[in-house]
Amino acid sequence: MNEKKIKALKLIGKTVVCAFACFGVLFILMLLGVLSLMSPKSKLVAVPQSAVLNIDFNQSYQELRQDDFLAEFTDQSVYSIFDLVRAINIAATDDKVQAISANLNITSLSLAQIEDIAEALEYFKSANKKVYLFSNTMGAFGAGTKEYYLASVFNEIWMQPHSDIGMTGIHIEVPFLKNIFSKIGVEPEFYTRYEYKTAVDSLLNSDFTPSYKQELNKLASGLFDNLVSGIAQNRNKSTQTVKDIINQAPIFANNGLELGLIDKIGYRHEFEKFLTERYEAKIYDMTDYMAHIEDVKGKNFKKIAVLVLEGMIESGESSNNPLNDSIIGSQTVLAQISELAEDKNIKAVVLRINSPGGSYTASDEIRSALENLKTTKNIPIVVSMSSYAASGGYFVSLAGDYIMAQPATITGSIGVLGGKIVLKDLFDKLDIKWGSLQYGQNAGILSVVRPFSKSEKEVFNRSLDMVYQDFTSKVSEIRGIELTKMDEIARGRVWLGKDAVDLHLIDELGGLQSAIIKAKNMAEIKTDDKFVIEYYPRRESFQEKLTKFIETGGNLPMMRVLKNLDELKILYRFKHDAVLPPFVVKM
Repeated sequence: MNEKKIKALKLIGKTVVCAFACFGVLFILMLLGVLSLMSPKSKLVAVPQSAVLNIDFNQSYQELRQDDFLAEFTDQSVYSIFDLVRAINIAATDDKVQAISANLNITSLSLAQIEDIAEALEYFKSANKKVYLFSNTMGAFGAGTKEYYLASVFNEIWMQPHSDIGMTGIHIEVPFLKNIFSKIGVEPEFYTRYEYKTAVDSLLNSDFTPSYKQELNKLASGLFDNLVSGIAQNRNKSTQTVKDIINQAPIFANNGLELGLIDKIGYRHEFEKFLTERYEAKIYDMTDYMAHIEDVKGKNFKKIAVLVLEGMIESGESSNNPLNDSIIGSQTVLAQISELAEDKNIKAVVLRINSPGGSYTASDEIRSALENLKTTKNIPIVVSMSSYAASGGYFVSLAGDYIMAQPATITGSIGVLGGKIVLKDLFDKLDIKWGSLQYGQNAGILSVVRPFSKSEKEVFNRSLDMVYQDFTSKVSEIRGIELTKMDEIARGRVWLGKDAVDLHLIDELGGLQSAIIKAKNMAEIKTDDKFVIEYYPRRESFQEKLTKFIETGGNLPMMRVLKNLDELKILYRFKHDAVLPPFVVKM
Protein backbone atom coordinates (compact mmCIF):
# COMPACT_ATOMS: atom_id res chain seq x y z
CA MET A 1 0.00 0.00 0.00
CA ASN A 2 2.87 2.36 0.93
CA GLU A 3 4.61 1.55 -2.39
CA LYS A 4 1.46 2.48 -4.32
CA LYS A 5 1.25 5.78 -2.43
CA ILE A 6 4.88 6.55 -3.19
CA LYS A 7 4.37 5.84 -6.92
CA ALA A 8 1.24 7.99 -6.94
CA LEU A 9 3.07 10.87 -5.27
CA LYS A 10 5.95 10.57 -7.76
CA LEU A 11 3.44 10.64 -10.63
CA ILE A 12 1.77 13.73 -9.19
CA GLY A 13 5.18 15.38 -8.72
CA LYS A 14 6.20 14.67 -12.32
CA THR A 15 2.85 15.97 -13.56
CA VAL A 16 3.29 19.22 -11.63
CA VAL A 17 6.87 19.65 -12.86
CA CYS A 18 5.81 18.98 -16.46
CA ALA A 19 2.93 21.44 -16.11
CA PHE A 20 5.24 24.18 -14.87
CA ALA A 21 7.76 23.34 -17.60
CA CYS A 22 5.07 23.58 -20.27
CA PHE A 23 3.84 26.84 -18.80
CA GLY A 24 7.40 28.20 -18.81
CA VAL A 25 7.93 27.22 -22.45
CA LEU A 26 4.59 28.76 -23.44
CA PHE A 27 5.44 31.94 -21.55
CA ILE A 28 8.85 32.20 -23.26
CA LEU A 29 7.26 31.63 -26.67
CA MET A 30 4.64 34.28 -25.93
CA LEU A 31 7.33 36.66 -24.72
CA LEU A 32 9.39 36.10 -27.86
CA GLY A 33 6.30 36.81 -29.91
CA VAL A 34 5.73 40.02 -28.01
CA LEU A 35 9.35 41.05 -28.40
CA SER A 36 9.17 40.46 -32.13
CA LEU A 37 6.15 42.72 -32.29
CA MET A 38 8.07 45.33 -30.33
CA SER A 39 11.17 45.16 -32.50
CA PRO A 40 12.45 48.55 -33.67
CA LYS A 41 9.88 50.11 -35.93
CA SER A 42 10.64 51.49 -39.31
CA LYS A 43 12.12 54.96 -39.20
CA LEU A 44 9.55 57.71 -38.79
CA VAL A 45 8.70 59.63 -41.92
CA ALA A 46 10.32 63.05 -41.70
CA VAL A 47 8.09 66.07 -41.13
CA PRO A 48 7.17 67.46 -44.58
CA GLN A 49 8.49 70.87 -45.56
CA SER A 50 4.88 72.03 -45.63
CA ALA A 51 2.54 70.20 -43.23
CA VAL A 52 -0.94 70.34 -41.76
CA LEU A 53 -0.79 68.54 -38.41
CA ASN A 54 -3.78 66.31 -37.72
CA ILE A 55 -4.94 65.59 -34.14
CA ASP A 56 -7.24 62.63 -33.52
CA PHE A 57 -9.33 63.58 -30.49
CA ASN A 58 -11.14 60.24 -30.68
CA GLN A 59 -7.92 58.75 -29.35
CA SER A 60 -7.47 58.69 -25.58
CA TYR A 61 -5.08 61.21 -24.04
CA GLN A 62 -4.33 60.92 -20.33
CA GLU A 63 -2.36 63.03 -17.89
CA LEU A 64 0.29 60.33 -17.52
CA ARG A 65 2.31 59.04 -20.42
CA GLN A 66 1.47 55.41 -21.14
CA ASP A 67 4.98 54.20 -20.48
CA ASP A 68 3.91 50.66 -19.59
CA PHE A 69 4.93 47.35 -21.18
CA LEU A 70 1.35 46.86 -22.45
CA ALA A 71 0.86 50.42 -23.70
CA GLU A 72 1.84 49.55 -27.28
CA PHE A 73 -0.96 46.97 -27.43
CA THR A 74 -3.84 49.26 -26.43
CA ASP A 75 -5.71 51.87 -28.43
CA GLN A 76 -4.57 54.62 -26.03
CA SER A 77 -2.03 57.20 -27.07
CA VAL A 78 1.37 56.71 -25.47
CA TYR A 79 1.54 60.50 -25.28
CA SER A 80 0.08 62.63 -22.51
CA ILE A 81 -1.91 65.85 -22.48
CA PHE A 82 1.35 67.60 -21.57
CA ASP A 83 2.92 66.19 -24.76
CA LEU A 84 -0.04 67.36 -26.86
CA VAL A 85 -0.05 70.88 -25.38
CA ARG A 86 3.73 71.13 -25.83
CA ALA A 87 3.52 69.95 -29.46
CA ILE A 88 0.82 72.51 -30.31
CA ASN A 89 2.99 75.26 -28.79
CA ILE A 90 6.05 74.14 -30.73
CA ALA A 91 4.02 73.91 -33.94
CA ALA A 92 2.97 77.55 -33.50
CA THR A 93 6.55 78.68 -34.22
CA ASP A 94 7.47 75.86 -36.63
CA ASP A 95 7.72 77.24 -40.19
CA LYS A 96 6.96 73.78 -41.59
CA VAL A 97 3.54 73.68 -39.92
CA GLN A 98 0.95 75.65 -41.87
CA ALA A 99 -2.19 74.72 -39.94
CA ILE A 100 -3.77 72.16 -37.59
CA SER A 101 -6.66 69.87 -38.46
CA ALA A 102 -8.52 67.53 -36.12
CA ASN A 103 -10.90 64.59 -36.10
CA LEU A 104 -13.57 64.59 -33.41
CA ASN A 105 -16.55 62.33 -32.81
CA ILE A 106 -16.39 61.27 -29.16
CA THR A 107 -13.56 62.28 -26.83
CA SER A 108 -12.53 60.94 -23.42
CA LEU A 109 -11.18 64.36 -22.44
CA SER A 110 -12.84 66.09 -19.49
CA LEU A 111 -14.12 69.64 -19.81
CA ALA A 112 -11.15 70.96 -17.80
CA GLN A 113 -8.71 69.11 -20.08
CA ILE A 114 -10.51 70.53 -23.11
CA GLU A 115 -9.97 74.00 -21.62
CA ASP A 116 -6.25 73.20 -21.38
CA ILE A 117 -6.09 72.18 -25.03
CA ALA A 118 -8.18 75.19 -26.06
CA GLU A 119 -5.61 77.43 -24.37
CA ALA A 120 -2.86 75.87 -26.50
CA LEU A 121 -4.92 76.14 -29.69
CA GLU A 122 -5.55 79.83 -29.00
CA TYR A 123 -1.80 80.33 -28.72
CA PHE A 124 -1.37 78.52 -32.06
CA LYS A 125 -3.98 80.80 -33.65
CA SER A 126 -2.22 83.87 -32.24
CA ALA A 127 0.71 82.98 -34.52
CA ASN A 128 -1.51 83.75 -37.55
CA LYS A 129 -2.23 80.07 -38.16
CA LYS A 130 -5.63 78.45 -38.49
CA VAL A 131 -7.20 75.33 -37.05
CA TYR A 132 -9.81 73.13 -38.79
CA LEU A 133 -12.01 70.32 -37.50
CA PHE A 134 -13.89 67.45 -39.16
CA SER A 135 -16.59 65.30 -37.57
CA ASN A 136 -18.98 62.66 -38.84
CA THR A 137 -20.96 62.95 -35.61
CA MET A 138 -20.51 64.72 -32.27
CA GLY A 139 -21.55 62.43 -29.48
CA ALA A 140 -23.89 59.60 -30.33
CA PHE A 141 -27.16 61.39 -30.98
CA GLY A 142 -26.60 63.07 -27.62
CA ALA A 143 -23.87 63.52 -25.00
CA GLY A 144 -21.83 65.58 -27.45
CA THR A 145 -21.89 68.96 -25.70
CA LYS A 146 -18.26 68.94 -24.57
CA GLU A 147 -17.28 67.69 -28.04
CA TYR A 148 -18.98 70.70 -29.63
CA TYR A 149 -17.39 72.98 -27.02
CA LEU A 150 -13.96 71.77 -28.19
CA ALA A 151 -15.02 72.06 -31.85
CA SER A 152 -16.10 75.68 -31.32
CA VAL A 153 -12.47 76.65 -30.63
CA PHE A 154 -11.59 75.85 -34.27
CA ASN A 155 -11.69 78.44 -37.03
CA GLU A 156 -13.68 76.19 -39.33
CA ILE A 157 -15.91 73.19 -38.53
CA TRP A 158 -16.77 70.60 -41.18
CA MET A 159 -19.39 67.88 -40.74
CA GLN A 160 -20.32 64.89 -42.84
CA PRO A 161 -23.74 65.04 -44.56
CA HIS A 162 -26.64 63.56 -42.55
CA SER A 163 -24.59 63.55 -39.34
CA ASP A 164 -25.68 65.15 -36.07
CA ILE A 165 -24.46 67.41 -33.28
CA GLY A 166 -25.39 65.94 -29.92
CA MET A 167 -25.02 69.10 -27.81
CA THR A 168 -27.96 68.17 -25.58
CA GLY A 169 -26.61 69.66 -22.33
CA ILE A 170 -25.62 67.91 -19.10
CA HIS A 171 -27.09 64.77 -17.57
CA ILE A 172 -25.88 63.30 -14.26
CA GLU A 173 -26.69 59.77 -13.14
CA VAL A 174 -25.98 58.17 -9.75
CA PRO A 175 -26.50 54.48 -8.90
CA PHE A 176 -28.03 53.98 -5.42
CA LEU A 177 -27.28 50.51 -4.04
CA LYS A 178 -28.87 50.47 -0.57
CA ASN A 179 -31.89 48.36 -1.60
CA ILE A 180 -29.91 45.68 -3.40
CA PHE A 181 -27.41 45.57 -0.54
CA SER A 182 -30.24 45.02 1.93
CA LYS A 183 -31.58 42.14 -0.15
CA ILE A 184 -28.29 40.29 -0.25
CA GLY A 185 -27.33 41.03 3.36
CA VAL A 186 -24.61 43.63 2.87
CA GLU A 187 -24.54 46.60 5.27
CA PRO A 188 -22.20 49.54 4.56
CA GLU A 189 -21.28 51.26 7.84
CA PHE A 190 -19.64 54.60 7.11
CA TYR A 191 -19.27 57.93 8.86
CA THR A 192 -18.43 61.26 7.24
CA ARG A 193 -17.22 64.76 8.06
CA TYR A 194 -19.64 66.22 7.15
CA GLU A 195 -22.98 66.17 5.31
CA TYR A 196 -21.46 67.25 1.95
CA LYS A 197 -18.90 64.44 2.01
CA THR A 198 -21.11 62.27 -0.16
CA ALA A 199 -18.71 59.69 -1.64
CA VAL A 200 -20.60 56.83 0.04
CA ASP A 201 -24.12 58.26 -0.25
CA SER A 202 -24.93 55.87 -3.07
CA LEU A 203 -24.13 52.96 -0.74
CA LEU A 204 -26.05 54.28 2.27
CA ASN A 205 -29.21 55.65 0.63
CA SER A 206 -31.82 54.76 -1.95
CA ASP A 207 -32.15 58.33 -3.25
CA PHE A 208 -30.49 61.74 -3.14
CA THR A 209 -30.05 63.38 0.24
CA PRO A 210 -30.76 67.15 0.18
CA SER A 211 -27.04 67.98 0.55
CA TYR A 212 -25.99 65.52 -2.18
CA LYS A 213 -28.58 66.87 -4.60
CA GLN A 214 -27.56 70.44 -3.75
CA GLU A 215 -23.91 69.72 -4.54
CA LEU A 216 -24.62 67.97 -7.84
CA ASN A 217 -26.96 70.77 -8.90
CA LYS A 218 -24.24 73.30 -8.14
CA LEU A 219 -21.70 71.32 -10.17
CA ALA A 220 -24.03 70.68 -13.10
CA SER A 221 -25.21 74.28 -13.36
CA GLY A 222 -21.63 75.55 -13.14
CA LEU A 223 -20.40 73.19 -15.85
CA PHE A 224 -23.40 74.05 -18.02
CA ASP A 225 -22.68 77.78 -17.70
CA ASN A 226 -19.05 77.12 -18.68
CA LEU A 227 -20.12 75.23 -21.79
CA VAL A 228 -22.74 77.77 -22.85
CA SER A 229 -20.55 80.85 -22.31
CA GLY A 230 -17.58 79.21 -24.05
CA ILE A 231 -19.61 78.18 -27.10
CA ALA A 232 -21.30 81.58 -27.25
CA GLN A 233 -17.96 83.39 -27.20
CA ASN A 234 -16.28 81.08 -29.71
CA ARG A 235 -19.14 81.14 -32.22
CA ASN A 236 -20.10 84.78 -31.65
CA LYS A 237 -23.59 84.09 -30.32
CA SER A 238 -25.57 85.14 -27.26
CA THR A 239 -25.78 82.72 -24.33
CA GLN A 240 -29.56 82.60 -24.68
CA THR A 241 -29.23 81.59 -28.35
CA VAL A 242 -26.88 78.76 -27.38
CA LYS A 243 -29.31 77.57 -24.67
CA ASP A 244 -32.17 77.59 -27.18
CA ILE A 245 -30.11 75.52 -29.61
CA ILE A 246 -29.21 73.03 -26.86
CA ASN A 247 -32.90 72.56 -26.11
CA GLN A 248 -33.48 71.64 -29.79
CA ALA A 249 -30.58 69.18 -29.95
CA PRO A 250 -29.55 66.77 -31.34
CA ILE A 251 -29.09 69.03 -34.37
CA PHE A 252 -28.64 67.57 -37.86
CA ALA A 253 -25.73 68.86 -39.93
CA ASN A 254 -27.86 70.84 -42.40
CA ASN A 255 -29.67 72.58 -39.51
CA GLY A 256 -26.33 73.15 -37.78
CA LEU A 257 -25.13 74.97 -40.90
CA GLU A 258 -28.24 77.17 -40.91
CA LEU A 259 -27.85 77.93 -37.20
CA GLY A 260 -24.19 78.87 -37.59
CA LEU A 261 -22.91 75.97 -35.51
CA ILE A 262 -20.74 74.62 -38.33
CA ASP A 263 -19.17 76.14 -41.45
CA LYS A 264 -19.22 73.45 -44.13
CA ILE A 265 -20.79 70.09 -44.96
CA GLY A 266 -18.66 67.54 -46.76
CA TYR A 267 -16.94 64.18 -46.58
CA ARG A 268 -13.52 63.55 -45.08
CA HIS A 269 -11.80 63.19 -48.45
CA GLU A 270 -13.20 66.58 -49.48
CA PHE A 271 -12.00 68.10 -46.18
CA GLU A 272 -8.49 66.71 -46.67
CA LYS A 273 -8.38 67.79 -50.32
CA PHE A 274 -9.35 71.33 -49.27
CA LEU A 275 -6.50 71.48 -46.75
CA THR A 276 -3.80 70.03 -48.99
CA GLU A 277 -4.70 72.34 -51.88
CA ARG A 278 -5.12 75.47 -49.79
CA TYR A 279 -1.79 75.11 -48.01
CA GLU A 280 0.05 73.07 -50.66
CA ALA A 281 0.88 70.77 -47.79
CA LYS A 282 0.74 67.18 -46.67
CA ILE A 283 -1.45 66.07 -43.77
CA TYR A 284 0.87 64.77 -41.07
CA ASP A 285 -0.21 62.93 -37.92
CA MET A 286 0.33 64.81 -34.66
CA THR A 287 1.57 61.66 -32.87
CA ASP A 288 4.35 61.35 -35.47
CA TYR A 289 5.16 65.03 -34.94
CA MET A 290 5.36 64.44 -31.18
CA ALA A 291 7.71 61.50 -31.79
CA HIS A 292 10.13 63.92 -33.50
CA ILE A 293 10.19 66.24 -30.49
CA GLU A 294 13.23 65.36 -28.42
CA ASP A 295 13.86 66.55 -24.90
CA VAL A 296 16.75 69.01 -24.94
CA LYS A 297 19.66 67.71 -22.89
CA GLY A 298 22.35 69.90 -21.48
CA LYS A 299 24.28 69.83 -18.23
CA ASN A 300 24.11 73.57 -17.68
CA PHE A 301 20.48 74.17 -18.72
CA LYS A 302 18.08 75.29 -16.04
CA LYS A 303 15.12 72.95 -15.64
CA ILE A 304 11.45 73.18 -14.79
CA ALA A 305 10.19 69.77 -13.71
CA VAL A 306 6.61 68.77 -14.50
CA LEU A 307 5.63 66.09 -11.98
CA VAL A 308 2.34 64.40 -12.92
CA LEU A 309 0.14 62.70 -10.31
CA GLU A 310 -2.93 60.92 -11.69
CA GLY A 311 -5.37 58.58 -9.96
CA MET A 312 -6.49 57.54 -6.51
CA ILE A 313 -3.94 58.24 -3.78
CA GLU A 314 -2.82 55.18 -1.85
CA SER A 315 0.17 53.97 0.14
CA GLY A 316 2.69 51.81 -1.70
CA GLU A 317 3.64 51.85 -5.36
CA SER A 318 1.99 53.72 -8.22
CA SER A 319 0.20 51.88 -11.01
CA ASN A 320 -0.43 53.19 -14.49
CA ASN A 321 -1.25 50.02 -16.40
CA PRO A 322 -3.56 51.03 -19.31
CA LEU A 323 -5.86 48.13 -18.35
CA ASN A 324 -6.26 49.45 -14.78
CA ASP A 325 -7.33 52.63 -13.03
CA SER A 326 -4.29 54.75 -12.21
CA ILE A 327 -2.99 54.71 -8.64
CA ILE A 328 -0.81 57.42 -7.09
CA GLY A 329 1.38 55.42 -4.73
CA SER A 330 3.05 57.49 -2.00
CA GLN A 331 6.14 55.24 -2.02
CA THR A 332 6.67 55.81 -5.75
CA VAL A 333 6.02 59.56 -5.54
CA LEU A 334 8.46 59.98 -2.64
CA ALA A 335 11.14 58.27 -4.75
CA GLN A 336 10.39 60.69 -7.61
CA ILE A 337 10.62 63.66 -5.25
CA SER A 338 14.00 62.38 -4.02
CA GLU A 339 15.14 62.21 -7.64
CA LEU A 340 14.08 65.83 -8.12
CA ALA A 341 15.97 66.84 -4.99
CA GLU A 342 19.22 65.40 -6.36
CA ASP A 343 19.06 67.35 -9.64
CA LYS A 344 20.88 70.65 -9.05
CA ASN A 345 19.57 72.18 -12.29
CA ILE A 346 15.89 72.03 -11.31
CA LYS A 347 14.78 75.58 -10.50
CA ALA A 348 11.02 75.06 -10.21
CA VAL A 349 8.41 72.31 -10.13
CA VAL A 350 5.00 72.27 -11.79
CA LEU A 351 2.86 69.75 -9.95
CA ARG A 352 0.13 68.50 -12.30
CA ILE A 353 -2.63 66.82 -10.28
CA ASN A 354 -5.58 64.81 -11.56
CA SER A 355 -6.96 63.02 -8.50
CA PRO A 356 -10.34 62.64 -6.74
CA GLY A 357 -8.47 61.92 -3.48
CA GLY A 358 -7.76 58.77 -1.54
CA SER A 359 -5.86 57.83 1.58
CA TYR A 360 -5.40 60.79 3.92
CA THR A 361 -2.14 59.50 5.39
CA ALA A 362 -0.67 58.87 1.91
CA SER A 363 -1.78 62.34 0.77
CA ASP A 364 -0.21 63.91 3.85
CA GLU A 365 3.01 62.00 3.26
CA ILE A 366 3.27 63.32 -0.32
CA ARG A 367 2.37 66.87 0.75
CA SER A 368 5.03 66.88 3.47
CA ALA A 369 7.71 65.56 1.09
CA LEU A 370 6.90 68.31 -1.43
CA GLU A 371 7.08 70.94 1.32
CA ASN A 372 10.49 69.61 2.28
CA LEU A 373 11.63 69.64 -1.38
CA LYS A 374 10.84 73.31 -1.94
CA THR A 375 12.34 74.29 1.44
CA THR A 376 15.64 72.40 1.09
CA LYS A 377 16.13 73.36 -2.59
CA ASN A 378 14.62 76.83 -2.20
CA ILE A 379 12.53 76.44 -5.36
CA PRO A 380 8.90 77.34 -6.10
CA ILE A 381 6.16 74.75 -6.68
CA VAL A 382 3.26 75.73 -8.93
CA VAL A 383 0.23 73.44 -8.87
CA SER A 384 -1.75 72.84 -12.06
CA MET A 385 -5.09 71.13 -11.39
CA SER A 386 -6.56 69.05 -14.20
CA SER A 387 -10.06 67.50 -14.26
CA TYR A 388 -10.13 67.28 -10.49
CA ALA A 389 -7.86 67.82 -7.54
CA ALA A 390 -10.27 67.22 -4.71
CA SER A 391 -10.10 65.96 -1.16
CA GLY A 392 -6.75 64.18 -0.80
CA GLY A 393 -5.85 65.67 -4.20
CA TYR A 394 -6.48 69.16 -2.83
CA PHE A 395 -4.55 68.31 0.34
CA VAL A 396 -1.45 67.48 -1.76
CA SER A 397 -1.95 70.79 -3.61
CA LEU A 398 -1.37 72.70 -0.37
CA ALA A 399 2.36 72.15 -0.92
CA GLY A 400 2.20 74.59 -3.84
CA ASP A 401 3.35 78.20 -3.57
CA TYR A 402 0.79 79.02 -6.26
CA ILE A 403 -2.25 76.99 -7.33
CA MET A 404 -3.92 77.20 -10.75
CA ALA A 405 -6.99 75.41 -12.13
CA GLN A 406 -9.33 75.59 -15.08
CA PRO A 407 -12.86 77.00 -14.60
CA ALA A 408 -14.27 73.45 -14.97
CA THR A 409 -11.79 71.81 -12.57
CA ILE A 410 -13.48 70.11 -9.61
CA THR A 411 -11.68 70.82 -6.35
CA GLY A 412 -12.27 71.32 -2.63
CA SER A 413 -14.13 68.42 -1.00
CA ILE A 414 -12.34 69.25 2.24
CA GLY A 415 -13.62 66.47 4.42
CA VAL A 416 -13.08 62.86 5.37
CA LEU A 417 -15.00 59.60 5.55
CA GLY A 418 -14.34 56.15 6.86
CA GLY A 419 -16.01 52.86 7.59
CA LYS A 420 -16.36 49.31 6.42
CA ILE A 421 -18.69 46.89 4.64
CA VAL A 422 -20.44 44.54 7.07
CA LEU A 423 -21.29 41.08 5.66
CA LYS A 424 -22.91 39.54 8.75
CA ASP A 425 -26.39 39.11 7.20
CA LEU A 426 -24.92 37.75 3.97
CA PHE A 427 -22.94 35.13 5.91
CA ASP A 428 -26.12 34.22 7.84
CA LYS A 429 -28.00 33.76 4.56
CA LEU A 430 -25.20 31.49 3.32
CA ASP A 431 -25.14 29.65 6.66
CA ILE A 432 -21.49 30.55 7.19
CA LYS A 433 -20.56 30.68 10.86
CA TRP A 434 -17.52 32.60 12.08
CA GLY A 435 -15.63 31.90 15.27
CA SER A 436 -13.86 34.80 16.96
CA LEU A 437 -11.19 35.35 19.62
CA GLN A 438 -10.29 38.84 20.72
CA TYR A 439 -7.68 40.32 23.06
CA GLY A 440 -8.14 44.07 23.27
CA GLN A 441 -11.44 45.93 23.42
CA ASN A 442 -11.21 47.27 19.84
CA ALA A 443 -9.14 44.52 18.22
CA GLY A 444 -11.97 43.62 15.82
CA ILE A 445 -12.68 47.19 14.72
CA LEU A 446 -12.28 46.36 11.01
CA SER A 447 -14.00 42.99 11.10
CA VAL A 448 -16.46 42.55 8.24
CA VAL A 449 -18.35 39.91 10.23
CA ARG A 450 -20.06 42.38 12.57
CA PRO A 451 -20.87 46.11 12.89
CA PHE A 452 -18.80 48.47 15.02
CA SER A 453 -19.28 48.02 18.74
CA LYS A 454 -20.08 51.11 20.84
CA SER A 455 -16.43 51.64 21.86
CA GLU A 456 -15.20 50.98 18.29
CA LYS A 457 -17.67 53.49 16.89
CA GLU A 458 -16.53 56.10 19.40
CA VAL A 459 -12.82 55.66 18.68
CA PHE A 460 -13.41 55.54 14.90
CA ASN A 461 -15.40 58.78 14.92
CA ARG A 462 -12.82 60.38 17.19
CA SER A 463 -10.22 59.51 14.58
CA LEU A 464 -12.33 61.09 11.80
CA ASP A 465 -12.68 64.25 13.90
CA MET A 466 -8.90 64.38 14.32
CA VAL A 467 -8.28 64.01 10.56
CA TYR A 468 -10.92 66.61 9.70
CA GLN A 469 -9.48 69.07 12.22
CA ASP A 470 -5.98 68.55 10.80
CA PHE A 471 -7.20 68.98 7.21
CA THR A 472 -9.16 72.19 7.84
CA SER A 473 -6.51 73.76 10.08
CA LYS A 474 -3.79 73.18 7.47
CA VAL A 475 -5.96 74.73 4.73
CA SER A 476 -6.74 77.65 7.02
CA GLU A 477 -3.07 78.26 7.82
CA ILE A 478 -1.58 77.71 4.36
CA ARG A 479 -4.29 79.47 2.33
CA GLY A 480 -4.86 82.26 4.85
CA ILE A 481 -8.52 81.49 5.42
CA GLU A 482 -10.02 82.19 8.84
CA LEU A 483 -11.13 79.07 10.70
CA THR A 484 -14.62 80.50 11.09
CA LYS A 485 -14.83 80.75 7.29
CA MET A 486 -13.53 77.21 6.81
CA ASP A 487 -16.79 75.64 7.95
CA GLU A 488 -18.62 77.35 5.08
CA ILE A 489 -16.04 76.16 2.56
CA ALA A 490 -15.33 72.70 3.94
CA ARG A 491 -17.70 70.01 5.30
CA GLY A 492 -16.98 68.03 2.13
CA ARG A 493 -18.29 70.66 -0.30
CA VAL A 494 -16.93 70.53 -3.86
CA TRP A 495 -16.20 73.60 -5.95
CA LEU A 496 -15.48 74.38 -9.57
CA GLY A 497 -12.25 76.20 -10.28
CA LYS A 498 -14.04 79.46 -11.07
CA ASP A 499 -15.61 79.42 -7.58
CA ALA A 500 -12.42 78.23 -5.87
CA VAL A 501 -10.63 81.44 -6.91
CA ASP A 502 -13.17 83.60 -5.07
CA LEU A 503 -12.88 81.34 -2.00
CA HIS A 504 -9.05 81.62 -2.04
CA LEU A 505 -8.70 77.85 -2.35
CA ILE A 506 -6.68 78.50 -5.52
CA ASP A 507 -4.84 81.57 -6.80
CA GLU A 508 -5.67 81.88 -10.50
CA LEU A 509 -7.54 80.33 -13.42
CA GLY A 510 -5.30 78.81 -16.07
CA GLY A 511 -4.01 75.58 -17.53
CA LEU A 512 -0.77 73.65 -17.70
CA GLN A 513 0.74 76.10 -20.17
CA SER A 514 0.03 79.03 -17.86
CA ALA A 515 1.40 77.11 -14.85
CA ILE A 516 4.73 76.51 -16.61
CA ILE A 517 5.02 80.22 -17.46
CA LYS A 518 4.20 81.10 -13.84
CA ALA A 519 6.85 78.67 -12.56
CA LYS A 520 9.42 80.17 -14.95
CA ASN A 521 8.69 83.66 -13.65
CA MET A 522 8.74 82.60 -9.99
CA ALA A 523 12.09 80.88 -10.55
CA GLU A 524 13.36 84.14 -12.09
CA ILE A 525 14.39 82.40 -15.29
CA LYS A 526 14.92 85.22 -17.76
CA THR A 527 13.59 85.29 -21.31
CA ASP A 528 17.06 84.85 -22.78
CA ASP A 529 18.00 82.01 -20.40
CA LYS A 530 18.15 78.54 -21.88
CA PHE A 531 15.90 76.19 -19.93
CA VAL A 532 14.24 72.84 -20.47
CA ILE A 533 11.02 71.29 -19.23
CA GLU A 534 11.61 67.84 -17.77
CA TYR A 535 8.68 65.44 -17.44
CA TYR A 536 8.26 63.12 -14.46
CA PRO A 537 7.82 60.18 -14.08
CA ARG A 538 10.82 59.74 -16.36
CA ARG A 539 10.65 57.23 -19.19
CA GLU A 540 11.60 53.70 -18.16
CA SER A 541 13.93 51.53 -20.19
CA PHE A 542 12.59 48.45 -21.93
CA GLN A 543 14.31 46.23 -19.36
CA GLU A 544 12.68 48.13 -16.49
CA LYS A 545 9.23 47.79 -18.09
CA LEU A 546 9.67 44.09 -18.75
CA THR A 547 10.97 43.39 -15.24
CA LYS A 548 8.06 45.24 -13.64
CA PHE A 549 5.57 43.46 -15.92
CA ILE A 550 6.88 40.04 -14.89
CA GLU A 551 7.18 40.90 -11.18
CA THR A 552 3.60 42.18 -10.96
CA GLY A 553 2.03 39.50 -13.12
CA GLY A 554 1.18 42.14 -15.66
CA ASN A 555 -0.55 44.13 -12.89
CA LEU A 556 -3.87 42.95 -14.26
CA PRO A 557 -7.11 43.67 -12.35
CA MET A 558 -7.40 40.08 -11.06
CA MET A 559 -3.81 40.18 -9.82
CA ARG A 560 -4.58 43.35 -7.86
CA VAL A 561 -7.61 41.69 -6.27
CA LEU A 562 -5.56 38.62 -5.31
CA LYS A 563 -2.85 40.82 -3.81
CA ASN A 564 -5.45 42.54 -1.64
CA LEU A 565 -7.24 39.43 -0.41
CA ASP A 566 -4.79 38.93 2.43
CA GLU A 567 -6.38 41.78 4.38
CA LEU A 568 -9.68 42.06 2.49
CA LYS A 569 -8.60 45.59 1.58
CA ILE A 570 -11.16 45.72 -1.19
CA LEU A 571 -13.90 45.56 1.45
CA TYR A 572 -12.76 48.54 3.53
CA ARG A 573 -10.73 50.65 1.15
CA PHE A 574 -12.70 53.72 2.32
CA LYS A 575 -11.04 53.67 5.73
CA HIS A 576 -10.04 57.28 6.36
CA ASP A 577 -10.36 58.09 2.69
CA ALA A 578 -11.19 61.42 1.18
CA VAL A 579 -12.77 60.97 -2.21
CA LEU A 580 -15.27 62.51 -4.59
CA PRO A 581 -18.75 60.98 -4.83
CA PRO A 582 -19.35 58.45 -7.63
CA PHE A 583 -21.44 59.92 -10.43
CA VAL A 584 -21.55 59.82 -14.20
CA VAL A 585 -21.66 63.17 -16.00
CA LYS A 586 -22.84 63.02 -19.59
CA MET A 587 -22.41 66.17 -21.66
